[in-house]
Amino acid sequence: MTIITSRFERRAGKGDTADSAASADSVDRESTLGVTRRLSTRRSDRHRGEPWRDWAAIGLLNHAQMLVIALISPSWPWLLLAALPLSLTFATGTLTILHDAGHRRFSRKTWPNVFATQTAIPLGFFVQHWTLKHRVHHRSSQVYPLDEATRNTTVRMHPGIERKPIHRYQHFYAWFLYAFAWVGELDSQITYVRKGNIIGLEVPPFRVRLGQWLFEKAFWALVIAPYVILLGPGKFALYFMVAMSLGAVQAAIVLVVGHINEGLYAPSEQPAPKDWSKHLVATTASFNTGSLPMRWLTGGMTHHLAHHLKPVAPRHQLPQLHTTVVAKVVQASGLPHVEYPTLTSATISHYRRLKELGHSDGGPPVVTGPTAT
Repeated sequence: MTIITSRFERRAGKGDTADSAASADSVDRESTLGVTRRLSTRRSDRHRGEPWRDWAAIGLLNHAQMLVIALISPSWPWLLLAALPLSLTFATGTLTILHDAGHRRFSRKTWPNVFATQTAIPLGFFVQHWTLKHRVHHRSSQVYPLDEATRNTTVRMHPGIERKPIHRYQHFYAWFLYAFAWVGELDSQITYVRKGNIIGLEVPPFRVRLGQWLFEKAFWALVIAPYVILLGPGKFALYFMVAMSLGAVQAAIVLVVGHINEGLYAPSEQPAPKDWSKHLVATTASFNTGSLPMRWLTGGMTHHLAHHLKPVAPRHQLPQLHTTVVAKVVQASGLPHVEYPTLTSATISHYRRLKELGHSDGGPPVVTGPTAT
């Protein structure tokens, strides 16, 4: 069977010695180099125009809404109603702008990515921390306990987490907790500043981490300060937190259905380089792949597997990758491609997967490394 490799596998071969270059593994890498190149993207080929275009559109939508509300200062019921459309643009911005910043699509330098995120979606993200977490996610997608998403103990999303009696009801209460994903994110930021707990990556020293965090929080506070002054701290806090919480539910659903779902597996260890593509097929789902509006609203997460195979590919290339590279990778893996026709169907399936994980061990973890059968 031909092994279709990803850019991570190519990177893994960099340190090979002259002796290992003559080995069978080296021959395999050489034979699949053409496919590897198609799954890779040079740093000069990141299509900077697309993320900056979306930055302008989403930033305009977010700030226009907040400015109008700050100027007219509506009563409490209307304020809550106005939080609904803002939550949608917050969610879209999180899935698009923050995600692009994590992949350094705005620039190879750090500050343009921080600038883009804090100005377009002023939600208090710590971009430099999130970038490191997301790098681990791409290297160790759904591998417990490397991927932070697998370590949640309140909602059991991986068989590696001890099952508790409360988990029997998680398919009911998880949706409420998704609204407070921003609380978990803030806790993750503070823990990172204190401990530097990014598994598998070298992190800056404490003073650098603290300085980065304080700088980004100050930048964020500066961006929202005019709205706080115009609307008043109390009314702005209500408006902002409702929009942020509703947006967190929307963004969380889009993200979790791509990895915690029926038909997907929960690896127990890092896959071998030659099995990386098989690992991605086994742990990643797509949905609504034919919908252009849904692709824009979700930052391209409709084509989740295509994104994992080619992380820096621009969103407009994802449909083509889905029908070419993804199809070849799936065929070579021997596994089915988990794909849902709509986000609704993917969400319903996620509900059933939460129920399964809450009532049983959720199936044995699938080892996609060299010991896989």
